[in-house]
Amino acid sequence: MTDAPREDADLYPAFLKLEARAVLVVGAGPIAERKVVGLLGARARIRVVSPTATAAIQQLASAGTIDWQARTFDTADVSDAWLVIAATGDARAQKEVAAAAEERRCFVIAVDDPGHASAYSGAIVRRPPFTIAISSSGATPALTRLVREVIEHVLPGENAIEQAKRLRAKWQTEGKPTGERFDELVRELTKR
Repeated sequence: MTDAPREDADLYPAFLKLEARAVLVVGAGPIAERKVVGLLGARARIRVVSPTATAAIQQLASAGTIDWQARTFDTADVSDAWLVIAATGDARAQKEVAAAAEERRCFVIAVDDPGHASAYSGAIVRRPPFTIAISSSGATPALTRLVREVIEHVLPGENAIEQAKRLRAKWQTEGKPTGERFDELVRELTKR
């Protein structure tokens, strides 16, 4: 086993619990803004470092929702972060952020810069109780979006989800083995 990551290595998918955990976003343009919005949904403690910011990021900072530091990145910014997002659009800055994150054993999502990323964010579909993330390892973001839209169209609606929950409760009461449930679920959901 080598120390250097292989570019063709399979990704290990994971969903992160970021609530109350520090996440650093370097950059504050429109893409960084979208990342911040997603992090707010995860209830992360967000610090944005960028000399300038979109109006929305400025408003979030003014409201005390996020911490925006209007300055350039410093390697010490990574010190308490659980996750770093580099969204600068500047190749040199992206490389510097990635190196600082790597040194501190912190994952970095480098927007549109897979060579400096140790993690990738994907296209997300949220339809409770489902959260589905789709990744192309940064290779084809537009195709990833298309796959997300296809999945959104085929996911079961609220009625099917409620019906599946009722069936599960029934099966648990009856003690029906897990391996015997799938066929019945399909039959019930496809009844007209």
